[in-house]
Amino acid sequence: MTTESDVPVKGILVETEALKALQFYDRNYTTLMFAGLGSENKQIVLGTEPFECRFCGGKPPERTFDNCAHAVSELLGNKIMVSLYECDDCNKRFSKFEDDLGKMTLPARSIGGVIGKNDVPTLISKSRGIKRKARMEFKDGTLQMSHDAGDDVSFIDDEVAKTLTFSFVEQPYRPLGAYKALCKSALTLLPNDELINFSELKQWLLREDLTTNQVYSNGCHYCFRTLVPAFRAFPQPVVVLLKRNEPIEAPYMSMLIAFGNISYQIFLPCPKQDDHLSGKNISFPPFPHYF
Repeated sequence: MTTESDVPVKGILVETEALKALQFYDRNYTTLMFAGLGSENKQIVLGTEPFECRFCGGKPPERTFDNCAHAVSELLGNKIMVSLYECDDCNKRFSKFEDDLGKMTLPARSIGGVIGKNDVPTLISKSRGIKRKARMEFKDGTLQMSHDAGDDVSFIDDEVAKTLTFSFVEQPYRPLGAYKALCKSALTLLPNDELINFSELKQWLLREDLTTNQVYSNGCHYCFRTLVPAFRAFPQPVVVLLKRNEPIEAPYMSMLIAFGNISYQIFLPCPKQDDHLSGKNISFPPFPHYF
């Protein structure tokens, strides 16, 4: 997965670029879904009985549907949107990719106070030679930091630059695995009449590894990552699904998920609708959320 960071700056430039981006998406895309996923909202159930897995096509009794499948990962704060489209076998396979997604987003979820499966994750320092590791954790609605007396390496306070630096332990993950987890969510959100356009993506999602039936070559799975320099800019997760209106030089289908103070926007692999983009250098803006 290739990530491109949209670095916010102050002043009129942000307003101008945001307005241009808003006009681009308003003109060229239809919003298929825009939903808040916080616990204060009513539950959203995708799919109906009788059960049929959207990914493998399995039905009872050959397939079971006992586990609660979240349409968007619960790790990212989704508390209300569940899916009846996902059998237990596919749910188990996807858990490996969700593990990659969880490790990739752990720092953002910790700093942003995102309540996942097991509350907000804690960041632990990687400083050596210190008896107890320093911690950064979300408690009582605030971000709290703690370290032992004499530990002057875990947190570095620069009063001149007005910065506080904390070095934490980052868990290894597979970027393409995280991208695959996001693609799984996007395919879950698609209307039924759009599934015909994503047969290649579905075949890729059916594989336990990352390379078998990979739709595009390495380096062609793009993700816009946007950081909002504010504490808990998104008080609840927000998911957006966008469909291109006409075959312009931009991807056919895109999903954005925002949580804490960060957002990820992916573009679903879709050779059927994006073949005209092959071999071209294209440029288009990230989706302009309200920050």
